[in-house]
Amino acid sequence: MLKFPVPDLMLGSIFELKPNRLKKMGVTLLLMDLDNTLAAYHCPSPSVPLRNWIDSLKKAGIEPFIFSNSHGNKAESFAHVLCVDFINRARKPETKKLTELLKKKGFSPKKTAIIGDQVYTDVLCGKMAGITTIAIRPIDMSNPLYFLRFALEIPFRYAYKRRLRITKKKEKASVKH
Repeated sequence: MLKFPVPDLMLGSIFELKPNRLKKMGVTLLLMDLDNTLAAYHCPSPSVPLRNWIDSLKKAGIEPFIFSNSHGNKAESFAHVLCVDFINRARKPETKKLTELLKKKGFSPKKTAIIGDQVYTDVLCGKMAGITTIAIRPIDMSNPLYFLRFALEIPFRYAYKRRLRITKKKEKASVKH
């Protein structure tokens, strides 16, 4: 079955995603893209706000997990500093490593979410695996290729916003009756 990469949730940054929101969604495992999601591409180590955000997830009983397509040792380095597990070379949007991870860790797709800046990798991977998908605005758009990629994702980001408006209208209508 064809899955359109329309995210389940869209935010400006990871810091807008609060642990209590994930808990309400039933999420206990959060797969996180690294580059341009947790940190800019050339950022060598996690920032203090990122460390605090990761700690808040852990305190809420949510397991943060770096799930990156990166090829170097950046994912391992970040994972070590943040005290989280990781997979690099995840090959998103392929779902093989994601489904193997869920099976190995014993998590169900319903209790898992993925957050990332790319619709065609992070969101599509999550959709195909049947997990909750969260798209954020990329941290760094200074490279013209990043901007072009983001521009190609606009129809799916717009579809999310449209679906959100329709849902809010239906909720208002049901409250009136």
